[in-house]
Amino acid sequence: MTGVWLGLGAALAWGFADYLAQPAARNLGSVRAAFYAQLAGLLLLLPLTLFTQRVFFPNGADTWLWIVATGVLGAGGGLAFYQSAKLGSLAVVAPIMGSYGAVTTLLAWLWGEHLTPLVTLGLLLALVSVVLVSIPARHAKVSAPPRQLQGIVWALASAALVGLCFFVMGRELTPRIGGILTTWWTRVVGITLNFGILLFTRQALGFTRGRHLLTPGLSGALSVTAILLTALGLGHGEDAIVTVLGSMSIVITTLIALLIVRERLTWWQGAGIMLAGVSVVMIGLK
Repeated sequence: MTGVWLGLGAALAWGFADYLAQPAARNLGSVRAAFYAQLAGLLLLLPLTLFTQRVFFPNGADTWLWIVATGVLGAGGGLAFYQSAKLGSLAVVAPIMGSYGAVTTLLAWLWGEHLTPLVTLGLLLALVSVVLVSIPARHAKVSAPPRQLQGIVWALASAALVGLCFFVMGRELTPRIGGILTTWWTRVVGITLNFGILLFTRQALGFTRGRHLLTPGLSGALSVTAILLTALGLGHGEDAIVTVLGSMSIVITTLIALLIVRERLTWWQGAGIMLAGVSVVMIGLK
């Protein structure tokens, strides 16, 4: 039961974090927006980590190897999502990214975990939903479809990386050091990688544009909350429940995109979004 509440809490936090990711990425660029989001998340998480953890630096070279691997996967997934939100329609890319729960479940199956017929059907519906939302509108401008398709490709990459990240996190890392330290150190790896990309590409941090830092800051705070809730639920036999319910954030993000941003969808894209939500529920009933 704990996994259900942690998953739903993660879904709520991620839903609003994903909504804020689009204006952040379009104002600051994908890499800068992701950097400030990670920085805000670390600042929020620091007091909790210091006051609750007796051991701040984990022992064992293998543990640090998994920390680096998980941090790189999570950071790569975050960057890919910011890029997808920058290029594509939020109501389209959010459901695709939300299919990371299906990726985690599929990996668990490949590693020997049994999947019921309902979960198998849910995975197939998730694939169909990706195909449907990928079809551009016929009346769209000539320049729109390539940009939208690029956003879809980045969203697919994000789902794959985040799904793999949570699979590794639940299987190898959280059982070793717990959810709080897992979240802290993987975010440290992520922001280090992000800062390296900024230096390599010679992008300025843009401290002077303070008015643009609010959205990535809020997005980062909500994102790290979602990751922390997910990490706390992993490694206790409820990995699939936590990750799949967390991916229900697609419903929240899509509703925000439709009601507030007023993005327009074709009927088949709408059907794809509904299928994505149905598939998440079916996988969650495992």
